[in-house]
Amino acid sequence: MSLRSLSSLLLAASFGSLAASAAPAPAKATPTAAPAVPAAQAAPANKSGLAPIEFWVNSQTDEKYYQNMIEVYKAKVDPAFQANVRSYGFTEMPDNLAIAIKTGVNPPDIVQLDEIYFSLYLRGTIPFADLTSRIEKSDLNGGILPQRMGLFRWKDHVYGIPQSVSGVVLYYRDDIFKEIGIKPSAIDTWPKLEAMAKKIHSDARSMLVLDWSYFEILMRQRGYELFDAAGNPLPDSVAAVSTLRKIKEWKDKGVGLMPDRGSMFEPEFFNSYVQNNGVLAIVGADWYGMDMIQGFDPKHAGKWKAMPLPVWTDSLSHGQSPTSSFSGQGLVIFKKSKQQDRAWKFIDWVMTDIDANVERYLQGNCFTPYRPAWTDLRFNRADPYFGGQTLAGLFMELAPKVPNVVQSPYRAEFVQLFREKYWNALMQGATSPDSVYHEIKTQLLSKGGTKP
Repeated sequence: MSLRSLSSLLLAASFGSLAASAAPAPAKATPTAAPAVPAAQAAPANKSGLAPIEFWVNSQTDEKYYQNMIEVYKAKVDPAFQANVRSYGFTEMPDNLAIAIKTGVNPPDIVQLDEIYFSLYLRGTIPFADLTSRIEKSDLNGGILPQRMGLFRWKDHVYGIPQSVSGVVLYYRDDIFKEIGIKPSAIDTWPKLEAMAKKIHSDARSMLVLDWSYFEILMRQRGYELFDAAGNPLPDSVAAVSTLRKIKEWKDKGVGLMPDRGSMFEPEFFNSYVQNNGVLAIVGADWYGMDMIQGFDPKHAGKWKAMPLPVWTDSLSHGQSPTSSFSGQGLVIFKKSKQQDRAWKFIDWVMTDIDANVERYLQGNCFTPYRPAWTDLRFNRADPYFGGQTLAGLFMELAPKVPNVVQSPYRAEFVQLFREKYWNALMQGATSPDSVYHEIKTQLLSKGGTKP
């Protein structure tokens, strides 16, 4: 996941309109065609007369990475391969994609898509190619961490290849921990962390920042999912209400703080709290530390480290998992592409080539879910930003325990409702955990599904 990309997603004021744009267009609608790649940037047709692959990505970082990988692919596999890589803003991408799908004008062949936006297309005819049979014949079958394949799976068909493990860890300020005498082993359970957080809390300092993303992170860590196997939302009411209640309790008892400006995905949070040593630890996925913490907090290079999540010790939680997962992007192929075979061959290569996987990690993007790549010694490097810690080693250790993820047509709507309507109200005491659970579930199911 590229720097700031999830931040842009979560800030999108037009989230509701995106859901509408993913649905079939009204009969009289005449949408504007998606913009074509400027001629100066477009690759020419190759000698065989085939048009270049049109490849849409979410950021300039990804654009640069894939342009480099295309050159490597040409050197290693197909000298005649050509592709136009086009980067959009993270929230601009779904709008342009919806237009291209409706009009059939200037459509992409390959799209880098977030799993939340992918869920918008699950109620009607899915506009992406079914990759199930292709994956079965590829080294990706069994190579990709199995738990991650659920991100782009719907009704036993797989439509995308996930690009990250997105395993969740606890990032912490090692320098401040040492200064005040906190050892990671002293906070390896949530009750221990809560007790320590209360001891060190002050008006200027809190152990954790609290964020809406923690709800699904902690639910998965406890052994529960947001959706059942059929995609219906919030099947486990006791676990959901209990988790919401615990997060609210953390705020009330000073375990964590609510940023008064922005969320933990925004620069304002880092400028106001992180830079001033007001937050000592953050719960986040692999890409959050590699990309966002490094990108937004260069001041404290060498002073951050990561550890497994504190485990749950209560009887409601299943097992004592030291990790969870949150979000993730993947590569999909437009179903109407006339070059599905060529597009797939490139995706298959870029996701299984060891050098390509290592390069994506070394550029500070994310940790690959393609397990055969983990044996490469370059993953063993000491990371200077994280105090010389071998960060990939921690991700590998935790990866087998990363939970399965269940996709749902309700995924994007849940994110919108919880973050925009209920998160602040819950944390400010304007509503209760029980009310949040029942109101969200009722509103989601009003669109179809099993009644609560």
